[in-house]
Amino acid sequence: MIRLKPVDLPLTSFLVLLSLLAISLLIQNPYLGYFTIGGLLGAGLNYFQFGFRTCSQQLLSDGRTLGIRSVLIMLAVTTFLFFPLLEIGHYSTPKLTGFVQPLSLSVIFGAFIFGVGMQLSNGCTSGTLNKLGQLQPLSFTAFIFLLVGGTLAAYHHEFWRAVPALNAISLPQTFGWFPALILQLGVIALLYRWLLAREKKRYQDVVPLIPSFKNIRQWHPWLLAGILLALLNTLLLITSGQPWSIANIFPLWGLKFSQQAGLPLDFSFWDYGITYAERLESPVWTDTVSLTTLGLVFGALLVSLLGRVTRPASSPQIQNTRRIDWQSHLLAVIGGFIMGYGAVIAFGCNIGAFFSGIGSGSLHGWLWAISALLGNAIVIYFKALQDKRLNKFRN
Repeated sequence: MIRLKPVDLPLTSFLVLLSLLAISLLIQNPYLGYFTIGGLLGAGLNYFQFGFRTCSQQLLSDGRTLGIRSVLIMLAVTTFLFFPLLEIGHYSTPKLTGFVQPLSLSVIFGAFIFGVGMQLSNGCTSGTLNKLGQLQPLSFTAFIFLLVGGTLAAYHHEFWRAVPALNAISLPQTFGWFPALILQLGVIALLYRWLLAREKKRYQDVVPLIPSFKNIRQWHPWLLAGILLALLNTLLLITSGQPWSIANIFPLWGLKFSQQAGLPLDFSFWDYGITYAERLESPVWTDTVSLTTLGLVFGALLVSLLGRVTRPASSPQIQNTRRIDWQSHLLAVIGGFIMGYGAVIAFGCNIGAFFSGIGSGSLHGWLWAISALLGNAIVIYFKALQDKRLNKFRN
């Protein structure tokens, strides 16, 4: 549990970012606002040590459900806030638009290899960016190849948009926002109860997320992180008109970097380049997703820098003291590449497709979740098998 001290410098990063957000509202500068919301997202991920890969691995490896239950509460809060806002936003200006995508084979395949990649590289997309802010060396390797994989996926854009797909299904548009709200919250509640029963059957106990309702300081940090991410995602929806996403910056930044480096990529003739020509020609500092992503890294960095003042230099929360070997970097290369590729063809990563997709009431978000979980499970299974063989050989 996180015990707040009288002076908690990492916590003051939120005050700094909230001050910047207030300034952006006063001077009516939306770009500073998007950057600051991203900063708060990054600060939340770092301060509460929250990661989607860790949550899934905890479930698949140990049968513990603490992380996944935190994620489910995050999805429930997001659903509760998104559905009425998207309904109201349909009649307002600017229009609020959720992420609703087709049920395509590209979602299944892309999410599956994304799940494989996040286990190999030891982090999802938001986790990689969070670790960039923590200045962890392997995250730089993974991030570079996220861009490479995303750029290659952009080159194959026409192929993946032509694969078999069912029409996009939005629960609010199909059933009406209130029945859809009850339906999705009901599904989340059933999943939550099933996870509780599963863990209790295996361990005879369940680690509580909320030991005491009266004292928020006793709430588990991952639960606090999930609630914070849901609130910030909603704030981003209100201010920018769209939810939080990350994956579409991979081809955007990759192509911009290639252009600056003079690489022979005629992306203006690609199907992706034609579709997103205006965005590719615009500066990064006017792009909402780019600003929130840069802000995420900044927020995580701010928490890390302030944390160095209050924690020992050897603290595992600040730096990884294990020796970085070539095998780890190779796995980061492979994992980052297939994550970048998979996220782009699957209409998003664990943020845009899973978090914001389910929050928007899109069935493709649930399809993404199942496929990515299978990808995670495959890698975890083979890792466990390999460890078992090594232990047997040593004995």
